Amino acid sequence: MIGTAVGVFLFLYVGYCWREQGIHTRNEGWKTREEAPRTFVWTMRFYVIFAFVLIVADALNLNGKAGP
Repeated sequence: MIGTAVGVFLFLYVGYCWREQGIHTRNEGWKTREEAPRTFVWTMRFYVIFAFVLIVADALNLNGKAGP
């Protein structure tokens, strides 16, 4: 259940970053897509893949909580 919640949060955060065309980077703060284009694309891809994996793993009970 926690994986689904975190995955949904990540999807919402990706949507916010996409709408605002920027990302929050460590030690530098908010960067627009024009200021850091490669970082923006890499971060968006990573968050989408990670959110998808969290949701699917939670759905398949691969997170270790499946039991008798």
